[in-house]
Amino acid sequence: MKLTLRAKGIVAFMALATYVGLLAFMLSQERATFLRFAVELDQIYSQETALAKAGHAVSHSMLKWQERFLFSSSDLDPVFWEQVELDVELAQAGLLVLVGFYPEFAKDIDRMNQDVARWRVTPSRSSMIWLREHARELNEHLDQRMRQLRARKNLLWDSYRSEYAAMSANVVIMGAIGATVFGAVMTLFLTRLARDVQQLASRALDIVSGYRGPPVTVTRHDEVGDLMEAVNRMQSKLRDREQQLDIAQEQRFHKEKMAAIGSLAAGVAHEINNPIAAIAGIAQSMKDAGRYAPDGETGIAAPDLILEQTKRIAIISRHIAEVTAPHSPDRELLDLNALVRNTCSFISYDNRFRGIDLVLELDSQIRAVNAIADHLTQVLMNLLINAADALENISGRTPTICVTTQASQSEVVMTVHDNGRGMDSDVLARAFEKSYTTKPPDKGRGLGLFLCKSLIEGGGNRIELESTPGMGTTARIHLPLPARHAGA
Repeated sequence: MKLTLRAKGIVAFMALATYVGLLAFMLSQERATFLRFAVELDQIYSQETALAKAGHAVSHSMLKWQERFLFSSSDLDPVFWEQVELDVELAQAGLLVLVGFYPEFAKDIDRMNQDVARWRVTPSRSSMIWLREHARELNEHLDQRMRQLRARKNLLWDSYRSEYAAMSANVVIMGAIGATVFGAVMTLFLTRLARDVQQLASRALDIVSGYRGPPVTVTRHDEVGDLMEAVNRMQSKLRDREQQLDIAQEQRFHKEKMAAIGSLAAGVAHEINNPIAAIAGIAQSMKDAGRYAPDGETGIAAPDLILEQTKRIAIISRHIAEVTAPHSPDRELLDLNALVRNTCSFISYDNRFRGIDLVLELDSQIRAVNAIADHLTQVLMNLLINAADALENISGRTPTICVTTQASQSEVVMTVHDNGRGMDSDVLARAFEKSYTTKPPDKGRGLGLFLCKSLIEGGGNRIELESTPGMGTTARIHLPLPARHAGA
């Protein structure tokens, strides 16, 4: 999936926002915990205040009762009993506040009411003692509750401090981890981005300087990846353009060379035609007059031999003229057999073909093919020269090159086969690559087969190559017949 730099930035921002959100959520959870602590501590404070007030009221009443009980001389002292009744009401008011926190104190209020009611029925010192004992038990109960409440408060404060310390440590650790991870990811991303951009800049300079090696490996799926693909396309376009220029240059060189040969051949033929005609006329006259010695008697060549050699010179001149004659640069109907004969006759004069049997097996039934004559001539010459080079220093068999033409229902196949050294699978796989060659620098630049493939496929045809090490190589050129001849 392609992810642009902008999208990556948005993803990074969303990841950072998510992380901050998670951290904020964790802090909110901790805040809820602290709020719970605060609420509970506030409740404890309220309960502690209520217990303190109730305990103070009960303790104060007990002290007053003790004092009046010790110094009062009469059980029916109305002032004493009025004061006791006020103290009881004060203690009950404090207990009523506690009932909201501790419902069990309702029993103490009921018992105190019962003691007051008993005292009202039978006011005596024994009733006072009974009331004082119940107040003492109530005071002990209040003290016990106060101790429990303070223990709970201390526990909450310890939990609060522990939770606060843990939260602080978690915030510091998570902040450090987040900053480290985010910083590491951003550093890695920017480092890789800078490296890729630098690599692209270096590769672009290398391409301008002539680098045509393997393309840049596309390892990204963003704008930088698009730039990598663009640099690779630029390299490919430049390579294709250079190949086209090389082909055009090679074709132009071939045409200029053939034109120069043709011009030279025309001049030489013009210069030698008159002497050859004169020699042929003299030889013919000698033959007609019978004024010569039989061959072998006087050492003078017979007129028949002179006539044969003059005909040979004329044929050579005609072959050179036919091969080097300018052709149309466009596709046209061609006599493939005639083109093969002329080209093979012309190239057989090359020293490399001395000692090589150049065999032609041409199908006389093939029809005209639609192709560019110069292209086929150049391809056939390159294939023949390659075959001759492959036959160099071959021993144990007669060096042979066989050129055949054969027609099928839809195409004509021209084959060039040699029984030379052949090629292994690795060399065969790279045979059509530009600048790839197994020949010494003075014998090839690696353009021959590459040029053949380009010229053949550029004309809508097809070329195949088969080879067996030690057995030879076969090149087949498939030329589709024109529509009006297909299936003939």
